[in-house]
Amino acid sequence: MKQSDIYKLHQKYAHGKYKKEILEIVWTHSLIVKNISLQIADNLEKNYSIKTDKKLIEIGALIHDIGFYDCFDDDYKNKCEYVLHGKTGYEILIKKGVSKKRARFALAHVGVGFENDIPITLEEEIVCYADNFHSKGHPRFNSFEESMEEMIKINPDFGVILNRFKDKFGIPDVKELKEKYKKWHEEINEWVEGVK
Repeated sequence: MKQSDIYKLHQKYAHGKYKKEILEIVWTHSLIVKNISLQIADNLEKNYSIKTDKKLIEIGALIHDIGFYDCFDDDYKNKCEYVLHGKTGYEILIKKGVSKKRARFALAHVGVGFENDIPITLEEEIVCYADNFHSKGHPRFNSFEESMEEMIKINPDFGVILNRFKDKFGIPDVKELKEKYKKWHEEINEWVEGVK
């Protein structure tokens, strides 16, 4: 799958009167998660000689949130539990003929893995962990501590898993990404405030 093909898939599932803005939020978030994920993979290789499938990581990061669009109606109001967007995304991808190996990135990325849908490969863990460092609701970067606070609120065990990911992968450096997307965050959050 090429990045342009994945973008077309996002275009297909984005909908409603705010289609352009929602697509921009989800796609930009996906690009950010891709960058963080590849940084983690590069660090593993450089520091521990652990090789990962970077192409798979890239694809996984770009498709992980395809189920997001299905959580909202045409007025951008919630129509289902947000936590289900991973499962929905997996189902969408399987229907589109995407392999289970790739579709699992949607299924296993929510939080640190949800119920039985947990990341099982190194590549899935990397994307799942990277996703914790950027939010879509009010688009912003999250520190490890902020992510930890959120995870513990949901389930104290999730905090234990997030800590394990930190011990395994370290904390990514998002300084350059923050600078690159600073203006975009300001503009898109102004829009989000106007419609929420």
